[in-house]
Amino acid sequence: MKNYKATVIGCGRIGAEEWRYQKNIKPATHAAAYWNHPKIELAGLCDIDSRKLKKTKKFFPGVPLYSSARKMLKEIEPDIVSVATHPDTHFKFVKMAAESGVKAIICEKPMSDSFIKAESMVKICEEKKCLLFISHLRHFDPLIRKWQEKVKKGLLGKISQVNCFYHNGFFNNATHTVDLLRWFLGEVGVVSGFYNLETSNLEKDKNIDAIVCFKNKSNAILHSLPQKRGFTEWFFYGEKGELAIKKLGMEISYKNLKIGKPRSLMAPMVSHIVSCLEGKEKPLSTDQDGLAVLKILFALEKSAENNGKVITIA
Repeated sequence: MKNYKATVIGCGRIGAEEWRYQKNIKPATHAAAYWNHPKIELAGLCDIDSRKLKKTKKFFPGVPLYSSARKMLKEIEPDIVSVATHPDTHFKFVKMAAESGVKAIICEKPMSDSFIKAESMVKICEEKKCLLFISHLRHFDPLIRKWQEKVKKGLLGKISQVNCFYHNGFFNNATHTVDLLRWFLGEVGVVSGFYNLETSNLEKDKNIDAIVCFKNKSNAILHSLPQKRGFTEWFFYGEKGELAIKKLGMEISYKNLKIGKPRSLMAPMVSHIVSCLEGKEKPLSTDQDGLAVLKILFALEKSAENNGKVITIA
């Protein structure tokens, strides 16, 4: 017996292209996470690209396919909707889903291409009493959540420095880096950033090297890497020791411990949302978290456009 109906708007790489990912990290897409959850029926998939829908049909047989999101929402009346489209369309589809009466929305990162649009997304979802989650996946992972709690309780003592590495676009991938930093260290005070054209591979999303200064006096350095040599990792240095989050967040390294293995980061997010709908958990990676991360990203972009000008986060 399925308790919830879920649909996905946007059947690209993260939306439904499960065949792109290694077996040991599946389910790796929104569609597959719903497909595999015992309480959820994957009730509809939508994309304007008929070629994507054709490929998707082979992987999720029997699931209704749509080229119109509005028509899908009207006919299926889902409980949960994933918006896995380009950032400049997030506002449109989140607004459409919230106004259709869904209970929860998962919006891909970054939250939007505009802070004003992002604020409007939050307001609409609040008015419609719809939970809005941002797909900062590490926020939902049980292993990282456990160690975040340890750090918050003083495992490392006062953290002075964090070194972070990312690649393949500032807004595309550094959003995960900034989200995790804020989760571990709290609110940001000031930032400074510089474009790195040597590591950039996306013309419309250039990499930025940056320093992020937190209100608790911790500092973080964001290093961008070339696409072919890139990886995503965080190294925390505190007065009591060091902690590393490696391999996209799959491994925790602390003293002589190396904990973690390749696993799905998408499945815990969907399970958490079900728990929130059932009243068992309070939301993680909320719309307010998404807004805070977006504010930092735009501040760093503004700084980079002004040759590293120091920007204060209001």
